[in-house]
Amino acid sequence: MLRALIFLLTLPSFWFLTAGVSVADLTIVTEGSPLAIKSAFYEARIEADGCLTNLRIQGREFLAPGVAISRGSYFYQSGPVKLPKIERPSENVVVAKGDSASIRYEFGESEMTWQLANESDDPLVFFFVFANDLEAAFDPNGKAFAVPVNESWTEVALAGGNARLKILGCDKLWGPWEGSHQVCQVSLAPRENKSLNLSIGDVSPAEREQISSLVPKPTLAKLQLYSPRNFQVFQRSSTKAGAFRVSGHTTTDASEIRIRVTGKSIDGELAGKWQTVPVEQATRSFSAVLPLAAGGWYTLDLEAMKQDKVLADLKVEHFGMGEVFVGAGQSNSTNCGEIRTQQKSGMVASFGGDEWQLADDPQLGVADKSQGGSFWPAFGDAMYERFRVPIGVATTGFGGTSVNRWQPDGDLFPWMMTRIHQLGPFGFRALLWHQGESDVAMPSEEYFAKLSNVIKKSQQQAGWYFPWFVAQASYHNPEKPRFDTVRTAQQRLWESGIALQGPDTDTLTGDRRDLGGAGIHFSPKGLYDHGRMWADLVGDYLEPLLNSKP
Repeated sequence: MLRALIFLLTLPSFWFLTAGVSVADLTIVTEGSPLAIKSAFYEARIEADGCLTNLRIQGREFLAPGVAISRGSYFYQSGPVKLPKIERPSENVVVAKGDSASIRYEFGESEMTWQLANESDDPLVFFFVFANDLEAAFDPNGKAFAVPVNESWTEVALAGGNARLKILGCDKLWGPWEGSHQVCQVSLAPRENKSLNLSIGDVSPAEREQISSLVPKPTLAKLQLYSPRNFQVFQRSSTKAGAFRVSGHTTTDASEIRIRVTGKSIDGELAGKWQTVPVEQATRSFSAVLPLAAGGWYTLDLEAMKQDKVLADLKVEHFGMGEVFVGAGQSNSTNCGEIRTQQKSGMVASFGGDEWQLADDPQLGVADKSQGGSFWPAFGDAMYERFRVPIGVATTGFGGTSVNRWQPDGDLFPWMMTRIHQLGPFGFRALLWHQGESDVAMPSEEYFAKLSNVIKKSQQQAGWYFPWFVAQASYHNPEKPRFDTVRTAQQRLWESGIALQGPDTDTLTGDRRDLGGAGIHFSPKGLYDHGRMWADLVGDYLEPLLNSKP
């Protein structure tokens, strides 16, 4: 049925239509542009380039046009593909054609069918870019996942508020892109046609309950440990040793906490002796900073004691004394790589502010909540291979961001500084900065001054000096592989001593980039090489420093 389906559009003169023509349940009004579609269940909008840019369900926008190159939904082939030839072969069908592709939109009251056609001799990709405030994605079995997801589902339902959009025919879902946007991708071979079915509905009570369950609920234990956490890495102060904090709280009336650390350091097995940490009776809390040899993973056994009686106990299976690094910048510093990667050594961990985990992608703690691949596993593996101590990383980047948003009065500087304060004074070795792609139009002097300001203010607010490594990063695509405006400023930061030299990642081209070499983000091969480039430079800096501190 097509009750209440209304088309508002500006039509070419050859359509010979007049305002207010009505055919059965369909009303066509030729006033204004772009083309707008309304039913009792949704509203959609098709622009003059043939792209359906907006889809509102129960007043909630599901698409994200205008984010970077996004058209909401669109073909991509070295850029968004325009489909400017608009036709309406029947009352509820709109066809948009271009030189290399076409879409046949068929609109129903609560569903749509889109026929995608690649009419070129080259591969073509079709994207949906979704709004960043969607709450969940449901897999083909109806299980809810927090968005964005990275899965090869051919059927997905997306939920926002009480509105639900189901799409049948995707090849894969990935994200985040340009912040926290979920993307649905359909790949078409040369001359290939594919069909998409979109269904509009309501989120059911059972689905709403699943969405609510995605928010973790805290639990209370007799013995709570705040430090160390499982897979936590402490920054060593010399080649051989450093210090770690043990702290927590107990709900028992324990008089002391007994701890034991076991495992293998860089010089061999630890003695594994028990040590005592006093309990502050007024608050039932405990805290102590203790020396520890470099190495790991170590195991911590902890017992709440009173008169030789164990009232509560717990165990931390993995923590270590090694090298820790903070990351910041835009998408290529986050989880925006084409494919998720994994660390291979088992000795690399990621810190997200609340927890540590093995540094398999997606990395914790990024401001854009990205869920794809990163260079950090390859970087950590290479650093462990060279220094044989656990490696910790804490990434804070946000895709598509200018250096302006990282200024002390911007919204991302506090996010980065929160992670720096959480790690504490001398709690990490250096900050690795990869950004610049969004600022290629900025004058070189301005970029230099603004990034210098970020670096200096971050050190001032931290209250201690930590070095910044700054990469050369300006690559956009094979036609625009480098921009000297931002590259010159990045190099000047090294030469002036404000920052240390990071890798020149503009050299990572061809099959090291995603979308078959046409994209700005990295392929798995590119992520591996990216990580190794960082490790070579950081390692060359670190080695003589460690040799001066036995």
